[in-house]
Amino acid sequence: MQHLKKNKNLALLLALSLGVGSTGCTLQRMVKQAEKHQEITVEPSPLTTNGQNINFELKAQVPDKLVREDEAYKLDIYYEYGNDKRENIATYNFEFGNFLYENQKPTIIRQLSFPYDPAKATGRLMVQGKAVDKKDGDIEYGKPRQVAVGLNTTPLLLVRNNEFTFDSNEFKEAVDKPASLLFYFRENSAELNKTADSNMQALDQYVLDDVPSQNIKIIGYQAPGEKGNGLASRRARELENYYRKQLKTLDYSDKKVNITTEVSDNSFKTLQEKVQLSALPKAQKQEVLAILGSDSTNTSQKQQALQQTAAFDYLQKYVYPSLRAAEVHVDYNRSRKPDYELYVLAKQIAQEKADANALTEEELQYAATLTPLLDEKRKLYEAAVKTTDKWPAYYNLGVVYNEMARKDYRPKAKQALLAKAIQNLRYAGFRNPSAKVYYSLASAYHQHEDYLEALQSYDYAIRQGGSPELLQRIFADKAALEIETGQYDAAINSLSYAGDSYQTNMNLGLSYLLKENYEGAEEFYQKALAQQPNDALAYYSLALIGARTQNEQMLEENLRRAVNADSTFTQKAINDLEFEAYRDKAAYKDALIR
Repeated sequence: MQHLKKNKNLALLLALSLGVGSTGCTLQRMVKQAEKHQEITVEPSPLTTNGQNINFELKAQVPDKLVREDEAYKLDIYYEYGNDKRENIATYNFEFGNFLYENQKPTIIRQLSFPYDPAKATGRLMVQGKAVDKKDGDIEYGKPRQVAVGLNTTPLLLVRNNEFTFDSNEFKEAVDKPASLLFYFRENSAELNKTADSNMQALDQYVLDDVPSQNIKIIGYQAPGEKGNGLASRRARELENYYRKQLKTLDYSDKKVNITTEVSDNSFKTLQEKVQLSALPKAQKQEVLAILGSDSTNTSQKQQALQQTAAFDYLQKYVYPSLRAAEVHVDYNRSRKPDYELYVLAKQIAQEKADANALTEEELQYAATLTPLLDEKRKLYEAAVKTTDKWPAYYNLGVVYNEMARKDYRPKAKQALLAKAIQNLRYAGFRNPSAKVYYSLASAYHQHEDYLEALQSYDYAIRQGGSPELLQRIFADKAALEIETGQYDAAINSLSYAGDSYQTNMNLGLSYLLKENYEGAEEFYQKALAQQPNDALAYYSLALIGARTQNEQMLEENLRRAVNADSTFTQKAINDLEFEAYRDKAAYKDALIR
């Protein structure tokens, strides 16, 4: 009997052993079959930066035999760089419901992405297959396989500005002006968007403001072509009714409030003013102004004539939306202290020896311009923000944080400071929706890598209108953002309004280079060199054109000039995949000998 039990246990152990071995062999066979027959393609190859991301498409096909009930075949995709660093990207799972059939083969195609970092400039995109037993979780790994190299960083060779400074030169004039809030309406509508419009919060703050009196003027506007009688008047009344209702609900200061409404009846006259403050090229601007200034009183004819102009797309995108609006001006009755008293009190506030409410925002604003120390400015502007809700303190506090971010080389600290800059510049924009303020906000978003918000703020700034110089700067940086996000046609369109600057020509050159219009790209890089001679980036970009067009003389001459102008381009050229085909050629080697 004992002998029989031993035989049974031995048989059971043998059966289990054979089962485990069978499972292992099955998984091994799956992996080997996949490695032999799977097809993987990557586009683009080598990988290319797209702003602060590396975007690519990976298509994987495997034999139909790998789709099983008890086992699953999966494909890990990762990027390998540096000293054994690995960026996991995705896993393809070849089970029913996760793939489609193409040419009778299970196929997965996905758009993939991972964040860019300079440390990833040289690396490899890898895949590694694995077979998984669905019951017990056993895994058999295949051999890692390289499917692409990276990175081509040519799209990052753009020029940005994003510089904005304190609002100090016109301080006294600015703080004495009425605060201005702009409210936009949907086309043909006079209904306030109370939930989506952030300016509603700012308007409520003016309702709550504890001052002796307020004089409020509301101006209603209407864009050409909008339908509805008295639309501008209805927009102004809508805001007046809202403010009076909020006064009854929120105000406990019993201040005297006088509200008047006006209507900008002549939409074409207002349109003329907006066009004068636009970034339209001179010829297009003159064409539009000629139509608007004609003696014809036929509104329909003028609208039809505008639709035939080259500027009409610009008008629809940037000008007409800014006229579907109403503007609220809030004035105050306040007295000002002498300058010497302001300065002494401001210093006491900075030292926390006096209450922040001892001075108004306007007074602290002025005092803050008298110190060069950023940390002291920050304290004064923060105290000013606590006093009232007028825009200059928020704006200048945002500038302080932006300046602090520029001087901080710690990535996390820099991002945190930029986030504070954005917060305050947003509040400034709610209270003073001008091109200057929204350009500053867009620039802060741009540096913080919040690309969608930056693009929206650039567009918003353009719609406000401003000096040609300011609008050209806005369009130039907007185009840089569009290049960073792979929108090359949009960038070229924006640069058509950006003037003839070094930045404009460099980014036009890059846009054409990335669109493989090498003749056009070379022309703009030569223009940039005429404006900024011996520029290393322009020479380097011309060397890239030489590499792409197999013009070794052009490559050698311009690469040599680039590294002579700036030695950092030597290492860049060594790592740059654009020169991969020339590593052993004299044109490339000789150029790097300075």
